[in-house]
Amino acid sequence: MTVLVSITVVLLVISFAIGTLLVFRGKDDATRAVVGDLMFFCAIAIFIVTGIVRGTSVLFDVAMLGTLTGVLATVALARILARGRR
Repeated sequence: MTVLVSITVVLLVISFAIGTLLVFRGKDDATRAVVGDLMFFCAIAIFIVTGIVRGTSVLFDVAMLGTLTGVLATVALARILARGRR
């Protein structure tokens, strides 16, 4: 199990690093917003993997609240980028 967890964390960290590069090289605000969401959900995934390894259920509640906050932030940012148009 620890090998799978290690591989998972390494892949998530690589994805996060690529996302960091794309934030700096992004051409417009929409691209940066999508990559920002990718990075946020990579961080949440690493947090969840940590919860699986430690075997605690409190981390899953915190991860659900964080995910809900991230989704709401995504919707708010989309409204800002669309300048309020639907």
